[in-house]
Amino acid sequence: MRREKGMTLIELLIAMGISVLIMAATFVIVSFSASTYDSTTTMVRENNSTFDAVNVINRYIRTSYVCALSADGKSIFVTVDDEAFGGAVGQKHTIMIAYDENDKTLYIDRLDSGAKAVISDKVSRMDWVITANGVKYTAYETDSGGSERKLFSGYAYKRGR
Repeated sequence: MRREKGMTLIELLIAMGISVLIMAATFVIVSFSASTYDSTTTMVRENNSTFDAVNVINRYIRTSYVCALSADGKSIFVTVDDEAFGGAVGQKHTIMIAYDENDKTLYIDRLDSGAKAVISDKVSRMDWVITANGVKYTAYETDSGGSERKLFSGYAYKRGR
């Protein structure tokens, strides 16, 4: 008996089953890779924004003449050289680094009726502690479940003048 060229129905079903398993595994791998990429991108973006916030706060405190806490403890007043704003060297200028509970923003107010520069838009609470040598600070964020977590913290050593 001579066999005709081609595949039997059983061979075709086995080949299709193997193809379906390979495609399903490929879909799972691609889906996992996409979710990992998204979460990594989000973490990098958050890390960069907190790094930028810490750098801005540290820059002003380290170059300050005087640091003072506001009466309500939510803001810190920092007197810096006007050169930090592109002004004349030797002229002093006081700025306020504060956060707004309603908008959840940490911002810099130059106290000259100009626009406020937003440092971070995720801060729900800010703790400031002025020490003899600098300022210790911690920013907290509240997630959708209502629990609070530390967003960033730091210590800026005031170099003094």
